[in-house]
Amino acid sequence: MTDPLTDSLRWALAIGSEPERSAVDWLAAELIPDRPNAAAAICTADPDPGEDLRRLRLLKSGFKTLRLSAEHSADRRLAARHYAATIAAGVVRHGCWITRQRPDRLLSALQDLVADDGMDDVLRAIAKDAITIAHDRVLDQDS
Repeated sequence: MTDPLTDSLRWALAIGSEPERSAVDWLAAELIPDRPNAAAAICTADPDPGEDLRRLRLLKSGFKTLRLSAEHSADRRLAARHYAATIAAGVVRHGCWITRQRPDRLLSALQDLVADDGMDDVLRAIAKDAITIAHDRVLDQDS
């Protein structure tokens, strides 16, 4: 028998059962199901470097979409911070920017993330590490 619930409906019902969970956590759970939340999806590296980079690109795209289209400004701001953290993870683990944005804008976003006391400490730490790496050498822009 076919399950009558579509994936979208199942997601909507799950959101209703855990309203305290943020939109970025829900998005990360959809994109990287084996990680418990957005911070873990960003900060836990896959052992395969190619797969790790693919996952970071996927998260980056998801957070970018949410940052532009979320209904509430708080969700857009949170998505922007996670977008920056995902780019930071690319710098720390792969030595490149996984975006075509200008490095000065990226560094500004990373500095904003580091300064945001409301963000998870692991995300702030990865942003801080990325800033240090970016100041020490020129990074290629990956995609």
